[in-house]
This record gives sequence, structure tokens and C-alpha cells, in this order.
Amino acid sequence: MRFYRLLLLIESPELGGILQLALSQHDLELHARAEPARDAIRRRSFDLAIVDCSVSAQSAVTLVRDWRQGGAEFPIIVLSELPWPSLAVEVMEAGADDFLRKPYHHAELLARMAKLLSRRTGVSANPLRRAAGVALGISAFAFGPATITPDLVVRFPNGKEDRLRPKQHGILKFFADRAGGLVLKDELLREVWGSDSNQLGHSVNEYISTLRRLFSRNGVDFNRLVTTEPKVGWRIQAEACPPERPAA
Repeated sequence: MRFYRLLLLIESPELGGILQLALSQHDLELHARAEPARDAIRRRSFDLAIVDCSVSAQSAVTLVRDWRQGGAEFPIIVLSELPWPSLAVEVMEAGADDFLRKPYHHAELLARMAKLLSRRTGVSANPLRRAAGVALGISAFAFGPATITPDLVVRFPNGKEDRLRPKQHGILKFFADRAGGLVLKDELLREVWGSDSNQLGHSVNEYISTLRRLFSRNGVDFNRLVTTEPKVGWRIQAEACPPERPAA
């Protein structure tokens, strides 16, 4: 087996130690909790992930779904020993590629890994692209009447285009995905800035102010789409994500 970069979410220290030995020839990033594992894909790319959901099954299902919705394309293998008949179906529907019920032989895990990794030996048709830790996705999405592309370009209805910074792209995508609801400041920081969120101060407000000015210069009322909720976050109007928006 070639050298690969693997992301592991393993809640059990014993299993984590076993897998570290079994997979020692690879570059491993091991986490015991879902939140840092969720943030990990914003910092670096991975070839495959292994998720053990023997304790917090629902959080593992949510994590797999969040990775996929965020554009992650690496194969995901889920491990579990829980007597939950529908668990395999749920994790596969969430986006996992394989499900392995414990107890299993490590040779079987390695064989399944090799099979999934062999599919990635060629160049992916839709590679996960990142800039400054922000996942850019693989296709354009709409924010109000504007269109935002994976190439960090925003196109306005007046025909003009402008360049976006990666964090601006991430903010707009997060807002668009939550149109019609309330975005808390802390959750926006975690999603777009990840592990650096505790060092930001008022930077996020400056980014959003810049977006307001950019949209205003091009005839789009950003304030109508995004309303500030003091000390809480922002309320995103439903029209920020029109029904005919391009698939993200």
C-alpha cells in the first residue's frame, strides 16, 4: 500500500492505539472528538477517513454528512459495534463509502481501505479545492441576485465581476446555506476560521462590512439580505438563497 494521509476519529484510546500501529506507515491525524475532526479538513487535505461511532453514533452520522455537504470527497469508512440495525444505512446515506461492524480482522479493514484508495489513484474529476483553509466547493452558488464561483469571483446582475477573498467566499456560502434562519457569530467563526477563530477579535465584522460595501457598489442591497442581530449574529433572509440557485 502506498503512503497516504489519513484522518481518524476514534473515541476509544485502545482502538486508537491499535490503528496507529496498524497504519503506522501512513501520515495519521487522530482525533477523539467530532469537532476537531470536522475542523481538520479545513486545514489540510486527506486521502481517506476512518470514523468509529461506537459511542456517539449520531454525532458520527452528522460528521459524515457535514463533511460531504462541505465538499469533502475522500473515502470514508465507518466502524461500529452498536446494536443499531439501521446504522449502516444511515451512515451510507450520510455519505460514507463503507461500513465495517466490529469485531473485524484488521486485514479486512486494510483490504477495504486499499480498494477505496485505489479509486483515487487517478485525478479526481471534482477535486476538493481550498484557499486559506476555506473549502471552495466544485460549482457556483447564488447569494441573492449575485453568483459566486469556486474561482473566487462574484458576478453581479449589472454584469460586473469582482474578486473575493477566501474568507469572504466562506462567509457568503455559510450565509446562503442558512438562508431563512439565524447565524450565530460563534458558529460562523468555527465554520470559516476553524481553529483560528479564537484569535479574530472583530475581524469577522470587518469582512462583512467589506461585503456590504462591495454589494452596494454593484446595486445589491446586502442589508436587505443580511440583518445584524447585536451581540448574537446575523439573520439571513430566505431570498439570500433563491430556489433556482446553482447547485453548490
